[in-house]
Amino acid sequence: MMACQEVTEFHRFKPEMRSKVLVGRDILSKLEEKALEIVPALCHKSQNYLITDTIVDGLFGEEVLGKLRAAGLLVEKLVMPADSMDKSGESSAEHHKTLGVFSDLVDQILAKGLDKRSCVISLGGGVVNNVAGFIAGTLYRGITLVHIPTTMMAQCDAAIDFKQAVNHPRGKNLIGCYHAAEVIACDPTVMTKQSRRHLLNGLSECIKHAITQSGELLTAIVEGASRLQEVDYLEHVIRETVLHKSPTLTNYDSSDFNEMCPQYGHSIGHAIEHLSWSPKFGTPMLHGEAIAVGMCVSAEIALLMGVCTESVVTEHYEAFEAVGLPCCLPAEMEVSEVLRQIVYDKHFVSKRPTMGLAVRMGEMYCVDGSYGHSIDPEVLEAALRVNMAKRGELDDSLGSRQSGTSESSTRSASDSESENNA
Repeated sequence: MMACQEVTEFHRFKPEMRSKVLVGRDILSKLEEKALEIVPALCHKSQNYLITDTIVDGLFGEEVLGKLRAAGLLVEKLVMPADSMDKSGESSAEHHKTLGVFSDLVDQILAKGLDKRSCVISLGGGVVNNVAGFIAGTLYRGITLVHIPTTMMAQCDAAIDFKQAVNHPRGKNLIGCYHAAEVIACDPTVMTKQSRRHLLNGLSECIKHAITQSGELLTAIVEGASRLQEVDYLEHVIRETVLHKSPTLTNYDSSDFNEMCPQYGHSIGHAIEHLSWSPKFGTPMLHGEAIAVGMCVSAEIALLMGVCTESVVTEHYEAFEAVGLPCCLPAEMEVSEVLRQIVYDKHFVSKRPTMGLAVRMGEMYCVDGSYGHSIDPEVLEAALRVNMAKRGELDDSLGSRQSGTSESSTRSASDSESENNA
């Protein structure tokens, strides 16, 4: 009987992935003029598809479709479901970021027809961007993709990536692929359609890049947070965040910094976010809210490991408190639940989570050229418990600062409830 022998091998280097990011407040208003620049020339004579959700469709869908067609493009619009208000109390399509919705949209595209030069154009928040990106990355093993993100989260983070994915009942973004959008067109004026909570949801990812890359950016974000709903502030923060994130994508293979930086706080945050949607919780957390808590717990881990000082931990909590994001695990959540859920994180290796840690604001901890650190389970548990213990004192502190402002707070909450998420 012949022994198994290697007879040959074959390989291919992946095609280069490259995305061009446009940031400007006139993109949607002048889309008819810019459409042939935003959609690559090779797609101009093919059948293209605009994918949006029911909420964004009501705000921009027909306008964008009309302007794309007026520019001479062949475009069909497909609309995926979204909830005008889900359990979180906000509009969202997260519940519909599934293989079922992905399959339904693929069925519609295949029934209508496409070719290798067709383009998928996403119009919406991170969910729409991810679902459309996964479709573009898998149809014909990859067709052209363009993003027109319409939320703070999408313009600062979700659309600014090669990662495309849908959720699974066991966890977030577990099924997907890597596929580049040719163009990502960010227009900050669409943020006027977002609630304050959704703006903060995206701002959390901006703070993540500030903590890991730039103390100056952190100062600008926190000091300007009172102008959160002003286009000038939003445009500046979006532009600076994109400028900080893009090098981590460009030089991805040069260092694990480029993985650990964008994932800061996410190993813990994803677990918290997923658990918050279970039936025992009254109001689930948005992604950025859970990641904010994840970053504060990460700071506690860094302190326990001797990586940072107490002042760095304090700066984490103060930054998120200052802008209005949560800092601590929800009262209903058990540490044991987080420890069980975190095993589904993609960086959970050899029974331990791997994560980046901040040595100071604007700088990540590095050992022998590596920014990813295996965390002892006992340290993780201790950090979660320290974070939970701080909840009461932070609530008291926040309450004292808010005394005397209940009337304006009530007015702001009412205004927020009347806004739609883009």
